[in-house]
Amino acid sequence: MERLSGKEVNSVVAYIGVSGGYLGNFSYASHAEFYPAYCGLDIDPSEFSGTTREKFIAILSQADPLVQSKIIQGVIDKYPLEHFEDRFTDGHLTEGEFKQKQRIHASMLSWIPDLKGKGLLAVQDLTYNYQFVQETLDHCQTLIAEHDSRSAVDRAHTALYGYLKETCNNAGLTITENNPKIQDYWSKLKQEHPSILIDNAESHLPINQIINAIGKLLENLNEIRNNRSYSHPNEQIIGEPEAKLVINLFRSILQYIDSKV
Repeated sequence: MERLSGKEVNSVVAYIGVSGGYLGNFSYASHAEFYPAYCGLDIDPSEFSGTTREKFIAILSQADPLVQSKIIQGVIDKYPLEHFEDRFTDGHLTEGEFKQKQRIHASMLSWIPDLKGKGLLAVQDLTYNYQFVQETLDHCQTLIAEHDSRSAVDRAHTALYGYLKETCNNAGLTITENNPKIQDYWSKLKQEHPSILIDNAESHLPINQIINAIGKLLENLNEIRNNRSYSHPNEQIIGEPEAKLVINLFRSILQYIDSKV
């Protein structure tokens, strides 16, 4: 991710909220204090013209990706999701408005590591956006943003596991194994889901051989999650580059299946 698009900048503005052309509860003074206090940045809004909203848009739009990541983290710290949950509870936000804040919050969390250049794939909006899966993806992104990729391997695994399980349930596919593993759910989908079934006559095609290999890949990823991640008190934890690879594989498989079913 090179830098935020205009649409993404506007999403950040929408998350904070605008009233009468002004951004959230920012005064000119508190807007100036925001950058050093919440972002660790030496930015002077007085060098930009317009309202607090216009100044903020100009600053965020013109910043390089690393600075953008710090500003977004600052926005999340100043306006945590709990802030809007309280406003929803108090009747200042509608349910639709609060859900929009939740969606933007999840998106902002996913942008931060990309802007920092952490080399992780972003999960685009899922067609089948199961609540448990989305919450788990959010947890994963929070761990990556606040700690590192190694700390998020378990959540990346759980998100895909939950997605496969729900997709099997919705398709009426029954798993007969006791304590089914992630690869068992994938195997059931690949063998019986009409959108994923591979014609045996075309199994020799390179792309189909790759799809057929996903089961073995998931078996190895499951082994890493169980014995080389923070899911259990394991003595050996995979390195950061390997954790990024594992998370990207989980996310790629999730996006592929969502696009098929």
